[in-house]
Amino acid sequence: MNNLTQRIITGSLFVAALVFCILWSIYSTAILFFIFMVLGTIELNKLMMNQETTKYNGYGMILIVSVAYLLTFLSFHKTIEPTFILILIPLVIGLLLIEMFTTKNNSFQLTTNSLFALLYVFVPFISLNIIGFDDVFTDKMEIENSRYILLGFFIILWTSDSMAYVTGKLIGKNKIAPAISPGKTWEGVIGGLLFSLLAGYLISYFTQSSLNLWLGMAAIISIFGFLGDLSESMMKRKAGMKDSGNLLPGHGGVLDRFDGIVFSAPLVICYLFWI
Repeated sequence: MNNLTQRIITGSLFVAALVFCILWSIYSTAILFFIFMVLGTIELNKLMMNQETTKYNGYGMILIVSVAYLLTFLSFHKTIEPTFILILIPLVIGLLLIEMFTTKNNSFQLTTNSLFALLYVFVPFISLNIIGFDDVFTDKMEIENSRYILLGFFIILWTSDSMAYVTGKLIGKNKIAPAISPGKTWEGVIGGLLFSLLAGYLISYFTQSSLNLWLGMAAIISIFGFLGDLSESMMKRKAGMKDSGNLLPGHGGVLDRFDGIVFSAPLVICYLFWI
């Protein structure tokens, strides 16, 4: 089986599973995102291990993001009181103390790596849950169901990624960051942005929802999705790794598939709350 066939089969199964879970229920989506978040945290741990002289396990990192995800999700859906999120404070302090007294070298670096995982993996995935299942956005977007906003988010992101690649291959000449990601060009980024705006327009047209908000979302997703991709490329380059993992044949790891949400998902939340 050649690489292109692998990419098509893996990509099709990935998209089908994601769309099915989003349309099925909030819990199937939350579980799927939780699985991806944990796998992404494991990959992030490996990237950091390759950059550090001291080798360490990522159990603390996985524990922090998992507890944070569970508490935030349950609090957001009013299953528990929001004050339960404060449990994270003694948890983080406890892990900090454990690292300080059990790690001989670079204990501070290892702790900051665990906290970095909260920002790089937990925040984007919990943001996707809020985008898809906060009814407050349905009125602003003039759309029937909030999960369609989440589907639209991914349609725009995939459109931007795919068309940036195609445009860059066809007419790309001006490299953006050749030392980090030699294949990325300004022409590709602009192409991805223009096609993402077109996707936003089409989503608005077919769902009869707010055009201005979809265009604003499309711009954020395309621009900051690219920056998320670039940030992961920088980490992989520094770690000397081609892909973050090999879970998805032909596509790499979970972080390779979700690098576009790192900055874009939290910023879409801010945009929808403040606009």
